[in-house]
Amino acid sequence: MIFNGGMTIWILAVLVIAATALAGWRQGGIRAAIAFAGILFATLLCVPVGKLFHLLLPVLGTTNPIAVWALSPVCGFIVVSIIFSVIAFNVHRKVDVYYRYQAGDLRLALWERLNARLGICVGILNGVIYFILISFLLFNLTYWTTQVSAGTKQPSILIRLVNGAGEGMQTTGFAPAAAAVGKLDPKFYKFADLSGFLMQNPQTAPRLAAYPALTSLWERDDMQGLVNDSVLTNALASGAAIGEIMNNSSVQEFLKNKDLLKRVSSIFETNLDDLTEYLKTGKSAKYDGEKILGKWEFNPAVTLAWLRQSQPKITAKEMAGVRALWTAAYAQTTLLVTADNLVFVKNFPHFQSQPGGQSPFTPENWNGDWSIDGNSYSLHLALGGQDKFLTATTTDGLRLSVKDGRNLLMFNHVD
Repeated sequence: MIFNGGMTIWILAVLVIAATALAGWRQGGIRAAIAFAGILFATLLCVPVGKLFHLLLPVLGTTNPIAVWALSPVCGFIVVSIIFSVIAFNVHRKVDVYYRYQAGDLRLALWERLNARLGICVGILNGVIYFILISFLLFNLTYWTTQVSAGTKQPSILIRLVNGAGEGMQTTGFAPAAAAVGKLDPKFYKFADLSGFLMQNPQTAPRLAAYPALTSLWERDDMQGLVNDSVLTNALASGAAIGEIMNNSSVQEFLKNKDLLKRVSSIFETNLDDLTEYLKTGKSAKYDGEKILGKWEFNPAVTLAWLRQSQPKITAKEMAGVRALWTAAYAQTTLLVTADNLVFVKNFPHFQSQPGGQSPFTPENWNGDWSIDGNSYSLHLALGGQDKFLTATTTDGLRLSVKDGRNLLMFNHVD
């Protein structure tokens, strides 16, 4: 309860203003006044100067892209403030030298008293500006932390402290002042909404995994450590704290892979609005019109029924042999069609005729791409230098027929 209500934000205000008032008293009016100008210029220039640190921080060892994004403008603010501090020190030294060695003792005493008292007043003004800037950071940070922590069993003390400060801004009416300082990229707020929804509704994880724009990611070799991490999966399902999730070894490895992270970020940014709506309703306005998208499982019964109908002269014995062979060969065959025009076929049987009438098979995994060809789809698959060209059609998005040479294979859509 110590982190709730307006107490936290008022304690923060008193501490910040008291610290800057003390600094102003020690530094004097000249240095405090130039520091005031430095705060204003640093606020305006922190983002442009921070772009330099966006390049430097990864070289210096900060590999987490979220930390780089957050720290870059802060470093830019500090650099500009330091420049003004150096200017303030030199100006103050020149004035101080004059009064100490040329103005006389009386004027020196009067100047020191004026300088100290003026420094306190300007220091308080600096503290107010610092407090507003800190409140701006807290306001936007709590927009994310309050949503994410709502889905966890026990948020960390730091997050509870930050959330308490955000609650304090709301209860004291200071939130509009903090929000008026500026706005972050709209994507920040959308990502915060998405993160909060996922943390508060872990049961939507399978729906996230099935989103057409993301399905090809789960097939990448460099994503397997993240996808197959049972510890991470259990943590997400149980509503673990965000710190525990971020410290997971698989997540850390993912964050270090710049190319993969850029790829994933691009997909999320491109589909952010549609993905959020899809997680809530299960409907995608962007991809539902493309009926072939999704995962498909082989349907042996319908496939064999079509074979029987297309070859009426086949004997019952031959049909029984085909049924036994195909049921075993295609039992684990699946077809994944993704929104970025990729195709992944798992456990596709490769038949080899053997003496004695036996036809053993070997399951193979084929990858390729797809394109629209009129009212049908053309599938191009490749494996070990071999190419396979298939034709697929679907009318209702529930059943897919795939023409593989003389064979017509039927698949059912997996929800």
